[in-house]
Amino acid sequence: MKLELLQDAERPAGWWLLVGGSEQSFVDIDDPSHLEFEYVQMMGYVIDTAFPNDLPLVALHLGGGLCTVPRWVADRYPGSRQRVIEADEEVARIAKSLGPMPRIDLVIGDARPALEQTKAASVDLLVSDVYVGPETVMSLYPRPALEAARTVLRARGVYVCNLSDAAPFELAKAVAGMLRGLYEHVALLAEPAVLRGRRSGNIVLAATDGDLDVDALARRTAGGPLRVRLVVGDALDAFIGAAEPAHDEASLPRSGESGARRLR
Repeated sequence: MKLELLQDAERPAGWWLLVGGSEQSFVDIDDPSHLEFEYVQMMGYVIDTAFPNDLPLVALHLGGGLCTVPRWVADRYPGSRQRVIEADEEVARIAKSLGPMPRIDLVIGDARPALEQTKAASVDLLVSDVYVGPETVMSLYPRPALEAARTVLRARGVYVCNLSDAAPFELAKAVAGMLRGLYEHVALLAEPAVLRGRRSGNIVLAATDGDLDVDALARRTAGGPLRVRLVVGDALDAFIGAAEPAHDEASLPRSGESGARRLR
């Protein structure tokens, strides 16, 4: 697919990565705290709530793009050590060309093998956001892959993933259900219009065996400029319904209508 790097019209240090003409990633090099799109802001809410101080993190990112989230983590948690797995060598080259990435190791490779080769209990934060063009990389969401993700996390580590889906949310339900079987705490975040089935969009799922401060996360989702619905507990169980676990990629439901923006 054709790759294009475009400078933002309003932010001189803002850059867009387009893949096949679709917005794939955005970053402001001078202001990495700026998160342009909704689902990345939702990820930021989760991470900021789970790790409320400024202590450095060890993070693994499956999917790189322009390294928006890794740059945000480096800014928010100075001294963090991060590894980013990006399958597309040209995308990685573009990301590196935009400027220094402090303590971010950008590696060319496939996400699933990289995950499975990561040392157990070595990561505070694992972010899964891997697409080929508009399509979700499904190999990261069968139960064995989700189990591998849990294995690399430390005791209070946090797993966050981004899924593009639409009503009836069969993919999001299946992944959320499997996470519910693996972790003590699971949360779903999405824009209300997406959950009402009015349009396709991004579903952010977060999971941890540590303390998930749901009240603090609810305040973040309710108090910002972005309208976000937080779904936890019984409401999340109702959303999941009778969704069955998928033990291999072939048995995963396909995502709903394509077209959600994906930003990394």
